[in-house]
Amino acid sequence: MNGFTENLTSYIKSAKQGFRELKNLSLSRLGKVFSLMGKKEKIALAILLVLAALSFFVSARNFYYRHTKIAPSSGGNYIEGLLGQPTYINPLLATSEPDLTLTNLIFSGLYKYDQNGQIIPDLADSMPKISADQKQYIVNLKRNAKWHNGKQVNADDVIFTIQTLQDQSFKSPVRPLWQATTVTKLSDYSVKFSTNNVSGPFLQNLTLPILPKAIWGNVDTQNFLLSKFNLEAIGSGPYAIKEIKKLPSGKIEQITLNSFDDYYQGSAKIDQIVFKFYDTEEDVLNAFHSREIKGFGFVPLSSGLVLEKNQTGAQTLNIPLPQYQVIFFNLNNKILSDLNVRAALSLATDKLKIIDQIFNGQALMPVSPLVFNKSKNPIPVPSVVDLNKAKSLLDTAGWTVSGKTGLRTNKKGDLFQINIATNDSVINTKAAEMLADEWQELNVKVTVTVLQSKLLTDTLIKPRTFDVLLFPQKFGADPDPFLFWHSSQVKDPGFNLTGFVDPTADKLITDARSTTDKQIREADYEQFNSLIMQKVPIIFLDQTEYIYTLDNEVKNVNLKYLYDPSLRFDNISDWYASEKRVWK
Repeated sequence: MNGFTENLTSYIKSAKQGFRELKNLSLSRLGKVFSLMGKKEKIALAILLVLAALSFFVSARNFYYRHTKIAPSSGGNYIEGLLGQPTYINPLLATSEPDLTLTNLIFSGLYKYDQNGQIIPDLADSMPKISADQKQYIVNLKRNAKWHNGKQVNADDVIFTIQTLQDQSFKSPVRPLWQATTVTKLSDYSVKFSTNNVSGPFLQNLTLPILPKAIWGNVDTQNFLLSKFNLEAIGSGPYAIKEIKKLPSGKIEQITLNSFDDYYQGSAKIDQIVFKFYDTEEDVLNAFHSREIKGFGFVPLSSGLVLEKNQTGAQTLNIPLPQYQVIFFNLNNKILSDLNVRAALSLATDKLKIIDQIFNGQALMPVSPLVFNKSKNPIPVPSVVDLNKAKSLLDTAGWTVSGKTGLRTNKKGDLFQINIATNDSVINTKAAEMLADEWQELNVKVTVTVLQSKLLTDTLIKPRTFDVLLFPQKFGADPDPFLFWHSSQVKDPGFNLTGFVDPTADKLITDARSTTDKQIREADYEQFNSLIMQKVPIIFLDQTEYIYTLDNEVKNVNLKYLYDPSLRFDNISDWYASEKRVWK
């Protein structure tokens, strides 16, 4: 900074000296001198003057660039394509991708997730104060938070939101998460949440976006689903709805959002975000290639899209999601109840081959969600394929190769025969067929059953009548495995699909979800994960990615992990599409 000041002072002194000298000159004298010059002298003088001017310009330019830097600036827009139609831009009703995406931009919660997936304050001014018995959470609100209509956000809005969703007549899909919670007003800007039991996952609930009581408090139960505010949403988030454009049929063509000037964290740098809505994934992809939109995202494992790498003028982010393709073993099956058999099948599973050939490389080697620690950046366990060891384990289990058939049978002459069931997704079907081919290298008979998702659920998953199931498993923001692994969940509607029952596992699960101490929870989950890996009731086949492609002009989209694709705008305040130079 001292060097900059000295240089600037020197330039000013030189300029002043030049002006003083010009004062002492008479224009008539200069004209007389110029008239006495010959043609060559005049040309030479003109050249010198031009060179002097160029030199001054270059010096000034170099000075400017040397002492300034590029910085984000307000301005520009971002246009994204979404599949489907918005219906409920309402945090108590939103379930579809368009609804959730718009809701998370227009509304704010008490807390939100940063780019690393950690919970940070949003409407709250700090993390909650948790009582000694870990059943009460006191949350203080920011005093400068406003709704898009200019009204102040206060405790009444928070209480109204929670009590409304708890009323079963409003049919909110998030109601089950709040049935054991009460909320109390402590002051105009302070509330207390009380839970019936200690709940480790409860903090995630506080990321729920809040509704304005002044808008929704006058809407009765019968009109809640029909209210115009489900589309003409008024929130407190970084963007407010400017325009909803519809076709003559009533179908929504696009929604335009403007940066909210009075947003409590400062207005977002991208002035405008436009969402355009399409009927098919191919329509979205074509709109991107034709420059009709500047970005879009998709989940490869639930989509037929394959995006070419190194898109011209675009950046592609591969963002891990807590979603997995899982091979579930039915532990009540006589063959699969043997640990040696399950371990052998695991050793014969080539995950890398399936990821590369079936998922086109658009999936990750899985890291168990139970030990996912974003601060430690865990490295996936390599896919170990060892057919010789696998065959040895089957021999040990009493399944030997028959000299007559070339297939494995036990001492009773029973044939080693299992079936892999999956849904009719093209990707899952191909993965199941490749898995069957790999396992048949062990001299076992493997068949594949492909059913439509509802039929698969009703006939095989709910009654637990499958042998092996290839199916997705989606975790939330909290890794609580209760629904998937506790012994109380082995029957429908629980999601313990394998029938896994273990007293040690039950205790670890219960202990982990009965404390808010993060270190204790992580330690319990790591022990539980080790137990699952030893017992092999499942095989994590791959981890899902969210593929997000944006125009290069959109910068600082720093997304490392997402719990759900709809949360991708949680750090929108950091994004920008315009730049300017500022003094260093």
